Amino acid sequence: MKDFNLKQSIMIVAGGCGLALVGIYFYMSFLSGSASGKAATTRNEEGQLANAIAQYAIVFQKYPSENNAALTKNLTGDNPQQLTLLTLAESSTNKDGQLVDIWNTPYKFTFNSTNSFTIASAGANKAFGDTDDVVFDSISNALPKP
Repeated sequence: MKDFNLKQSIMIVAGGCGLALVGIYFYMSFLSGSASGKAATTRNEEGQLANAIAQYAIVFQKYPSENNAALTKNLTGDNPQQLTLLTLAESSTNKDGQLVDIWNTPYKFTFNSTNSFTIASAGANKAFGDTDDVVFDSISNALPKP
């Protein structure tokens, strides 16, 4: 067995403690599902939804229904050409067949004209119309900061 001097021993202990703290930080972040992490997941989901809606509009020359459950069916293959434009995990929809965000609140879809739409998540507080909403706007093709 190798003998370590005091300096080496302190460095080994300090390095081990540092790794343990980093591990605990990431583990706790994972368990808590931080609000910023959930908002980032929602932004990603909204981007995927926007791509599927845009593909639908290209193929069918119109947007799908604003009704969440009907839109979900349209994008997942219940359309005139039976095209699957969106593949969903089971947890992506509620019992009513509506697409839901990471907080299990149904997304709100609004088609403003023949060339623009928004996708809105109510955010962590599950109430639409305040600063924690996560909204995708097809005109800017971006997620505006609340």
